[in-house]
Amino acid sequence: SMSIGAKERGRLAILAAILLLGFGLRLLRLDGGSLWYDETVSVYLASLSPTAMVAHTAGDIHPPGYYLLLHGWRQLAGTSDFAARFFSLFFGLLLVALAYRLGRAVFGAEAGLLAALVTAVSPFHLWYSQEVRMYSLAAVLGMALLWLVARWLSAGRDRLPPWTELALYAMGAALGLWALYYFAFLLVTLNVMVAVWWLGAGRPNRAAGRWLGRWALAQGAAVVLFSPWLPIAWRQVTQPPVPPWRSFTGLGDLLL
Repeated sequence: SMSIGAKERGRLAILAAILLLGFGLRLLRLDGGSLWYDETVSVYLASLSPTAMVAHTAGDIHPPGYYLLLHGWRQLAGTSDFAARFFSLFFGLLLVALAYRLGRAVFGAEAGLLAALVTAVSPFHLWYSQEVRMYSLAAVLGMALLWLVARWLSAGRDRLPPWTELALYAMGAALGLWALYYFAFLLVTLNVMVAVWWLGAGRPNRAAGRWLGRWALAQGAAVVLFSPWLPIAWRQVTQPPVPPWRSFTGLGDLLL
């Protein structure tokens, strides 16, 4: 667009190059090795009917959200190892773009480009972008929610979060819980962030009350969207299906 300045066009070109780099690194040897145990579990569950899959995950250590999405993806892209891993690659690449958006929202465009570059070449992110598990999906959802919250906090309490963005937050938070139980820790952290910001932003007023009301409504909507699975999640937290989690781990063992 002619309205975009030369400096901004330069940033977009750099971002495009970073995304191409991230895509190439994630595509490299995507099917170079066989699936390992956890990946075969993902592929096996995704090959089941949705009813059988949900029944199995009700006694497993992860909720069924990711497996249901992978099931649908396999119907479109095929059943090869490459196709299964490409599903994770897609979210891994999207994470690079979101790192740019978050970095730009908090610290500026240059920081956004640096964040995108670090994410694009990070061995940690490369690993999970090529693994047939739910972690790259959860990371994308978490980054998206953090970006939304950062936007709202930077706008101040006098500017209410738009209802459309609040709805996206609620759906993203619920999908994160459906994909990974540990996503709940991120939601708790986001609520702590908002609480600290709200308490430190000065004396509460009517606008601040409306802001907090909309935030609370979004949290409630996320819980409602996850509520069909909530009893199973509670049972798995209190009575974990993996035996080592059932005993207390002492501080010494933890540090070791």
